[in-house]
Amino acid sequence: MEHYLDVNRAHWNQRTSAHLGSKFYDVAGWLEGGECLREIELALLPPSLAGLNLLHLQCHFGQDTLSLARRGAEVTGVDLSDQAIGAARELSLRSGLPGRFINCDLYSLPDHLDDTFDIVFTTYGTIGWLPDLDRWAAIVARYLKPGGQFVFVEFHPLAWLWNEDRNGIKYGYFAREAIEETSDGSYTDGSESVRSKEISWDHPVSDVINALLGCGLTLRQFKEYDYSPYACFPDLLEVGKNRYQFKQMPGLLPLTYSLDVRKPD
Repeated sequence: MEHYLDVNRAHWNQRTSAHLGSKFYDVAGWLEGGECLREIELALLPPSLAGLNLLHLQCHFGQDTLSLARRGAEVTGVDLSDQAIGAARELSLRSGLPGRFINCDLYSLPDHLDDTFDIVFTTYGTIGWLPDLDRWAAIVARYLKPGGQFVFVEFHPLAWLWNEDRNGIKYGYFAREAIEETSDGSYTDGSESVRSKEISWDHPVSDVINALLGCGLTLRQFKEYDYSPYACFPDLLEVGKNRYQFKQMPGLLPLTYSLDVRKPD
């Protein structure tokens, strides 16, 4: 399955060019001071990031990474897509916000980076692109300083199991095999030209937690939320500011979850 890296890199290279001009990401508004971070991850972060160094895994084109820099953190972002990392470096220059960006797959990061960090951060649509959560958790643990915090927010696996009409289950919750699909479009506006193959995996929440615990990390908090903070599915109903639920079953299942994890001193 090593070819998944080439397949998914090409997929995200296509997505990056579409995402940069989308209303979804609103880069122009962000450059003028707009906020792209959401209440779930902001509630997990310290009140001040000044003086803290932060590693953002699977950072896409760095908008969230640089938003954390805007809040005072010294940031490093990592992503598989060379197009995304190029865009992140350009966005850093345009915004005047310093950031270091590394282009590599997550599992090979130790070949490119030796530092450790006060905070490791990853959010929304990340681990589904990874086949091995034990290796992922080992990377998280490797880069945390003693006493450091891992901030993790992800779409709940229950959000991914449904058929297109949301009236039946298409994928098993505990099915861990690779899902190979050809996708049309992306989750943003202006993505009509995106058509490519992708390879992904569904991960039960228990697998995520146990992988982190297995690396000696400590779980401080686990929360589930009945909304997505982004309108990233085509059939969502807005129920509040930055809160969206499936219109077919509003409020009936978790759409996101978060973990506050620490590395013992």
